Amino acid sequence: MDSALLERLLQRDRIESRFQELFIEPKPGPNTQSDRELTSNDTLTITLARLRKELKGKELQIASLREVINVKNKDSEKLNDEIISLNIENNLLQKRFGELEEEHNKLVKRWLDKVQQDVEKLNANLQ
Repeated sequence: MDSALLERLLQRDRIESRFQELFIEPKPGPNTQSDRELTSNDTLTITLARLRKELKGKELQIASLREVINVKNKDSEKLNDEIISLNIENNLLQKRFGELEEEHNKLVKRWLDKVQQDVEKLNANLQ
C-alpha cells in the first residue's frame, strides 16, 4: 500500500508542476506600483485620445460655422447692394414723377385758361 500511495503522490506532483503556472499569485511590491502607473497612464492616454477627438470635432464645427457666416455675409452684402440700387431707382422715379406731375399741372392750367378765354369770347359775342 505504501508503494501505491507513493505512486499517487508522485503522479500528483507531476500534474501539479505542469499546472503550477496557472496558480501563480502576483507578489505585492514594486510591480504593483508600476502596474498602477501603467493603468493610470493607460487611462490618461485614453482620455487624451478622447479629448483630441472631441477637439477635432469642435474644430470642424467651427470651420463649418465660419463657412456659414461667410456665406451669410456675402448674402448680406448682395442684399445691401440691391437695397441701394432700389433706393436709387426709387429716387429717380420720384424725380420723374414730380416732373410729370408739374408738366400735367401746367397742361391742365393752360387748358383751363384756354377754355376760360373761349367762354369769355362767347360771352362777348353774345352781348
